[in-house]
Amino acid sequence: GCSSGIGLDMAKTLAARGDKVFALVRSRAGSKSNSDEIGKLEGDITIVEGIDVSKDDVGDALAASPLAGVTIDCLVNNAGVAGSDGFANQKLESIDMDTMRYCFEVNSLGPLRVTKALMGQIASPGGKVVVINTGMGSIKDNASGGMYAYRTSKAAANMVTKSLAVDLAKDGKGIAVAAIAPGFVATDFGGSVEKMESWGAKPVGQATKGILETIEGMTMENTGRFIMVPTDGGPPKEYSW
Repeated sequence: GCSSGIGLDMAKTLAARGDKVFALVRSRAGSKSNSDEIGKLEGDITIVEGIDVSKDDVGDALAASPLAGVTIDCLVNNAGVAGSDGFANQKLESIDMDTMRYCFEVNSLGPLRVTKALMGQIASPGGKVVVINTGMGSIKDNASGGMYAYRTSKAAANMVTKSLAVDLAKDGKGIAVAAIAPGFVATDFGGSVEKMESWGAKPVGQATKGILETIEGMTMENTGRFIMVPTDGGPPKEYSW
């Protein structure tokens, strides 16, 4: 999920500080902007196209890619969708099952497919796996209802994350796992940057800073947490599942 938004900004920030980045995308062009922004980034970035996390053969695509055989220090599962029509038509009266399935394929099964395919390459011990989530994936925090496809697929992603944390701690694997919600961020994910800014969304760099801070602090002692990067700019904090 590196062609736009948080994924693009994370790739830019990591490469700028000297990290090696493998940026996995369906295509270089962002799904909303249709512009190749990732191709403009500087640094040690290998762009891997043709990676569709909603497909069961994504493991085959990864095995045939430049990432094959590379030891991974940190895997960030960032690809996500709001719905086939964005956030529209997700009220109880209008939600349809195709939209539910669409969100589950990407938001819930995507991180599982990719992590399963790459777990043999993740540094063990010492590696890290991150699933980028949202406050809307919290069951406890749901006081407004609606958003059926997005909310439920992200809640399921949290369960995937928790199970990964348990399984990747077994048998000395020593791989720390976390779900991280970036806060309310202005990207094309919600329609347009301008629209989200008018709703109070914050610059994407704020989310990137908090995500990277959280990743740096991940250990086997705190594996399996759901972390929120507060929209008010405060330090990352544990959030209710």
